Amino acid sequence: MVKVRAELVRDASGNIDIDHWVRELVAVHGALDSDRVLSGCRWLKSIDLTDAALLESGIELAELAAAMELDTESVLAALTYRVMRSGAVTPGEVRARFGDVVVGLVDAVERMGAASVLEMSNARLQTSERRDQIENVRHMLVAMLDDARVAVLKLAERIVALRAAKRAPEARRERIAREAHLVFAPLANRLGIWRLKWELEDLALRYLAPDIYISIARQLSGRREERERQVAGIASEVEARLLERGVSAVVTGRAKHFYSIWRKMQAKHVGIDQVHDVRAVRVLVDDIAACYAALGVIHTAWRHVPSEFDDYIAAPKENGYRSIHTAVVGPDGRTLEVQIRTHEMHREAELGVCAHWAYKERDGGNGSYALKMNWLRQVVDQRHGQVPVSPLAASVEFGEELRQLFHDERIFVSTPKGHVVDLPAQATALDFAYRVHTEIGHRCVGAFVDGAPVALDSLLKSGQRVEIVTHSDARPERAWLDLHLGFARTARARQKLREWFRGLGLEHNEMAGRERLLTLLARLCVPEPARAALGTVAAAAGFDSAQALHVALGAGDCQLLDVIDLIERHCLREARDSTDRGSLEIELQAPDRDGLLHDVVRTLRALDTPLIANAGRVDPVRHLVVMRLEVPVQSLRQSALLIEMLGRIEGVLDARVLDN
Repeated sequence: MVKVRAELVRDASGNIDIDHWVRELVAVHGALDSDRVLSGCRWLKSIDLTDAALLESGIELAELAAAMELDTESVLAALTYRVMRSGAVTPGEVRARFGDVVVGLVDAVERMGAASVLEMSNARLQTSERRDQIENVRHMLVAMLDDARVAVLKLAERIVALRAAKRAPEARRERIAREAHLVFAPLANRLGIWRLKWELEDLALRYLAPDIYISIARQLSGRREERERQVAGIASEVEARLLERGVSAVVTGRAKHFYSIWRKMQAKHVGIDQVHDVRAVRVLVDDIAACYAALGVIHTAWRHVPSEFDDYIAAPKENGYRSIHTAVVGPDGRTLEVQIRTHEMHREAELGVCAHWAYKERDGGNGSYALKMNWLRQVVDQRHGQVPVSPLAASVEFGEELRQLFHDERIFVSTPKGHVVDLPAQATALDFAYRVHTEIGHRCVGAFVDGAPVALDSLLKSGQRVEIVTHSDARPERAWLDLHLGFARTARARQKLREWFRGLGLEHNEMAGRERLLTLLARLCVPEPARAALGTVAAAAGFDSAQALHVALGAGDCQLLDVIDLIERHCLREARDSTDRGSLEIELQAPDRDGLLHDVVRTLRALDTPLIANAGRVDPVRHLVVMRLEVPVQSLRQSALLIEMLGRIEGVLDARVLDN
């Protein structure tokens, strides 16, 4: 849930009591140089600021920097960041008072913000763009690699911006929230800084899906006092059980984060009462041996849920996170999540890379801090994102777009010129083409990924460099809109394809749709339905005539396999037993090449279809391989899918059912 900050203490005139604030900050974070922080605050307060909120924003950012155990220079940079950006003070003035390090940190955080992927996510990728993204990304990476404090300060600065966004116009609020989920929350996750990650996610959820956020808040709030009493009682009982068995531990209730709760509700299709970590405790012990001893005591005392166990001590997460997660049926008969870790692991889980600042001078750059910095460099090279689901869809296409935006992990690939493009996970080379420019999508004939040729339906991964091959005479293919073929997976690509085909006109689409249907029926050895029967199929599909059905097939507004399914149900009732006789013989024709049979078997395996038998021969006249396959089938739709997918194998000229 979103944290609520304590009110700043003010004097009789309503101004912030700077001395009191610094005393409180240093009392909690004693490593800070209180004189420098106090002197800096007094100087900033003495400046005639046109916007009083600039100082308060700086104080808020400084509190986060101190909470992340950053050093005095970082806290001073946080205090001056907004003031310096506004132009109220110059870099020279800040340098004279605080030194080069503070000015450098402020400048690096600002440059990192200029590399926002989201600001350009809907723009055409043209070389004439006002900002040069290549330079922006370079600045971002250099800033992060030169001084990792910059990454942490930027994450904290985004939290301050998100907190203030509740008063911003809706468009700005939404942009900041999307950026947080696509870029900054994933970065916090990769750095292992859970304290910042959780708040970034919760704040973004609050703005992007307010109905979801409010719903969870109400469900938790309605039973909060009762639940907190229950968890406190369970924590006391767990602590007592552990002590009886000689395990000294601190057991507390664990904070509930709305985004985490909601993601689990969506992933497991359950209500909030069935999410295990709504009621959760954390067990902190002195060493690893005590972690496993505590686990044994807890599993002995209460029945554990086998599917809810993860040992991140034995196998740490990629970002270094270590802990044991388990779920048990608690003393009240309800599920309870338990996290077990050492005090050191807990500090690292909360602070991530920040937990290692203290080792910098002790290790001289050669020990754990140096290792952490090497890991951070690897993290920067593997940047990618994750966003939450939103069920606000009113239509299939809009719902798919939202699911891609708010659920799937984002991937980041680049053009040959180094322009970074963000796409949903599972995006294909064809999706990339349409993301770059509509005309590139329409004219594409192939693609290269990292210099190697790939099919247009190839899935992309973060970090790849993608080049699209185009031809001036090329046109989109209607098969690209078939969901089962997997060419166009993003809402943008599918929308652009539909616009293209709809623009061809009703007559053209009617002819093309009818030809598509007849061609597939012929390859299935199924006769064309009679006019009246096809009218019944059209009605079942939601169209007022066979003509309208053909137009929809031609424009991509209707799936070919769905029509095949309806034809089987409404036109082939008497012949169904003979049509779906348990196995099917398919004939393929293709030029002979190495790996052809391997590709056939791989395609069948992807469709969960075993190969019963196969035989092949070479046609000496046409120099073609003629391959006969026997496979099990349960429906005409399955037969059609097999024919479609086998026909897409490289080099295959024809794939059809044998009429026996």
